[in-house]
Amino acid sequence: MSLKRFSQAIDGTIPIQALLYDDEDLLGSQDNVGIYDGQQKSPRHQSGTAYITSHRLFYVDGPKPDSCSFSIDLSHVSRTDYYAGLFTSSPKVTVYLAGDVSSESNDEHAPSIWECQVCGNRNSPGFSPSAARICGLCGVPRDASDDPEQGSSATHLSSSLPASGFAGSSVPRSSKDPVPCPACTFLNHPSLRTCELCETDLPRRPSRRELQSAPVSRPHSPDNDEEGDMLIKVSFRKGGDKAIYGALKTSLNGKVWESKAAIVDRGGGNRSVGISGILRTVENSVQERETSMHDALQDLEALMVKAKDMVHLAAELNDKLTAASSTNDEPEEATFIRSSLTQLGLHIDNAPVTQDMTKDERRWHEELARELAKVLQAGLMRDKGIVALDEVWGGWNRARGVALIPPATFLQVIPLLPQYTTPQVSTRKFASGLTVLHTPPYSASAFSARLAGFLVMQGSRTTLEIALEMELDMEESNEAGMSVSLCKEMVEDCEREGGVCRDDVGQCSIVGGGGVGAEVRWWPNLFVGYVWDGEEDG
Repeated sequence: MSLKRFSQAIDGTIPIQALLYDDEDLLGSQDNVGIYDGQQKSPRHQSGTAYITSHRLFYVDGPKPDSCSFSIDLSHVSRTDYYAGLFTSSPKVTVYLAGDVSSESNDEHAPSIWECQVCGNRNSPGFSPSAARICGLCGVPRDASDDPEQGSSATHLSSSLPASGFAGSSVPRSSKDPVPCPACTFLNHPSLRTCELCETDLPRRPSRRELQSAPVSRPHSPDNDEEGDMLIKVSFRKGGDKAIYGALKTSLNGKVWESKAAIVDRGGGNRSVGISGILRTVENSVQERETSMHDALQDLEALMVKAKDMVHLAAELNDKLTAASSTNDEPEEATFIRSSLTQLGLHIDNAPVTQDMTKDERRWHEELARELAKVLQAGLMRDKGIVALDEVWGGWNRARGVALIPPATFLQVIPLLPQYTTPQVSTRKFASGLTVLHTPPYSASAFSARLAGFLVMQGSRTTLEIALEMELDMEESNEAGMSVSLCKEMVEDCEREGGVCRDDVGQCSIVGGGGVGAEVRWWPNLFVGYVWDGEEDG
């Protein structure tokens, strides 16, 4: 029968998400279903839940989920039919099954970790059988006859031989022999269709059928006159049939279980394996990230252009609310609308500046700088003397609501901030590339002087001790402390300017490390301002 031939038993007490492959997606589910094995009801499968995924059809039995649940690979489905039901007959989805299920036994090693013989990548378990047969890095298929414990042989993969005697050789080779490239003579893995180094098409290995004489007659396939033995039906007792059938058709049309196998089956046109394939994969990944970032910024620009329409609409709505309600007795609905506009940054009293409000681009940047100055002094830097540039950009855009500012415009506004801030907010960039906005006490000269005075009074200190001391000073002035990493950036900047000296000679034991390591301590530079006269002490 169809169920016995094509289904695989599963433990239905395990949540369905835990039974999925890593590359498998759940598309839909429906409870109160029964199963027909052929044209007859299957007595053990009459009250359960059907699940459709990108790879399989699951049935989880209600009364006995541990012993009566099963799954069927959608790769065996040849066609489907849908019956909408009539009178007392329930809707049914018929799934016709075909194919050789014995070939699936070759995939029993798919869940194990295996190492690719070409690139050495260790492929993790959990993928579907078709995906698990192919290396996730270079695309070379796994050789099922190889012993996983032996791994790859560096000698037979990387050696090269003279060009003569191989390109036109007619000596039969086994399926495990490396294939010499006719152009560069590099010995390639037998699974490759093109040279791993130069991408030249490799000579086609004669198949076993070509090497052997063809049989006189072809054996007949076993007859299967009973069509009912090659199908199952899913009966829907309480609806949901259309949604499940749609998910099933979507999965069958996608055939994601064949996607990776197609890479290998392209033959001579394959360019996705070997060293060149790995490099191309890395290049494509970088290009995809750049494209995604470019598209995201384009969406940001488009939303910024549309913001002026939303600001005008908010102004009109605010005027209508003001005219329709008195100041002392405003309806609850009007209060809700006003608060919603404020949360979006569209309240007329706090409307963000948009480009259409100014005459030219320079005037627009000046208005943006004035607006950013208010945001910094009223919120972002009210309790801080120094803040990273990315934090400022994110906080400003949250305050503006939908009238977002792109990074390019933000960087053009930053140099104008000192004109509109009191005390002045300036920009400072460290050697690591970190850029911050800071008030005068955190300028390079002011911080260096404060640090030197602290070290003169307290002696040498580590970066952590300096950060803790600076945090105490900030608490006295009602400012938030700085992180240790930011303190390290500022101290090292003072070192480059000659304000402090590094001492990494002192040794301290590394707990559990089995050795010693240097602990960096900082001293005040007592020779600042001195000029060497060129003479050495006698």
